Amino acid sequence: MTSERPAPPNVNDDRAIGVIGTGIMGRSMAGHLLAAGYEVHVFNRTRSKAEPLLAAGATWHDTPGDVAEASDVVITMVGMPADVEEVYFGGTKAVPEGSGLVGRSRSGTLLIDMTTSSPTLACRIASAAAGRGLAAIDAPVTGGDVGARAATLTIMLGGDAAACERARPMLNRLGKSVTRLGAAGAGQRCKLANQIAVAVGMVAWCEALAHARAGGLDAAAVQQVISGGAAGSWGLTNLAPRAIAGDMAPGFLVKHLLKDIGLARECAAESGLVLPGLETAERLYALAATHGWTDEGTQVLYRLYDHGLAAETGA
Repeated sequence: MTSERPAPPNVNDDRAIGVIGTGIMGRSMAGHLLAAGYEVHVFNRTRSKAEPLLAAGATWHDTPGDVAEASDVVITMVGMPADVEEVYFGGTKAVPEGSGLVGRSRSGTLLIDMTTSSPTLACRIASAAAGRGLAAIDAPVTGGDVGARAATLTIMLGGDAAACERARPMLNRLGKSVTRLGAAGAGQRCKLANQIAVAVGMVAWCEALAHARAGGLDAAAVQQVISGGAAGSWGLTNLAPRAIAGDMAPGFLVKHLLKDIGLARECAAESGLVLPGLETAERLYALAATHGWTDEGTQVLYRLYDHGLAAETGA
């Protein structure tokens, strides 16, 4: 006997959901939408990363534009702002001019970019989409691979209030918190604030544990003690144990955090804001990159201290 997936509740006509980008985050997110009963259409540059979703009932498409033509709503979760621009506007060999989501989506389609990207680009997408009878919102997330798998992400929205409400039923399937911060770009601005706290916080727990080890203490024992007090943080609870055990598998890649730090620094410069803590984190992650660790998890920062390399920043 074959059981059918339940029909998704409160979605009106938004039954076909496109997901572009099925990597660490997007794969889990698309899986939750499938489990909720949505008709899911997918594209990823590397098809093999989408195979588990195809086996679960998702439909493959050869281009982002093909996904758009089959979908009522399209969610993007790609790597870099340049990837976002390519997917939405085209202009490259892989996605020719006019063949991106803005050019290929049906009138009335809702576009949701969940990549951490530029607030300026989010505003540009929203404006271009509105000019073609589409709606577009920015909806970056925090919570990492753990939150994506458990559907406990924190989702930050920027865009038209009605479009954000339209997105809420499906986003509620992906996260525990869905909050609209303002107009287009506001979600991205909030996410960059989050990334500032993440990057500087990573330095804090790495230095705390390095200090403990230098004094002859067991780093794992110290992590357990201080994570329950005023020093506690998501990174100290979830990433520090991985780092202490030598597990640098990515929940979030070093190269992506470096990208986010760069975006935050650009926005800060536009506002005349100086962020010395973020500058320190950037130097340390840039050093991690010079050691070839760009595709490691962000907890690899601890390795700089564990191997006595942190002083190489010259700070």
